Amino acid sequence: MPPDEFVFELALPDQPDSNVIVADLAAAVLGYVGYAPDAIADVTAKMRDAVAGAAARGRNGCHVAFRVHDGELQIAVSSDGAGAWQTARPLP
Repeated sequence: MPPDEFVFELALPDQPDSNVIVADLAAAVLGYVGYAPDAIADVTAKMRDAVAGAAARGRNGCHVAFRVHDGELQIAVSSDGAGAWQTARPLP
């Protein structure tokens, strides 16, 4: 059963493997919430690409936030205060 509410945020320094760390983190959080493997793979790939894109633009690390609120999982990747990518999905 997915949680009713939670917030998990992480600040990552600008490192070459940050996109791998974010992909692993996303898979763990999405699995905890109860998403199916295909949804986990889809969101994880998109997050990995967003973090890699921020790094390629020379940004200084990134901030990743997961929030469950009102039956929805909201995920955001930002860098230097600017949004790089976000999505929201209903809880399973």
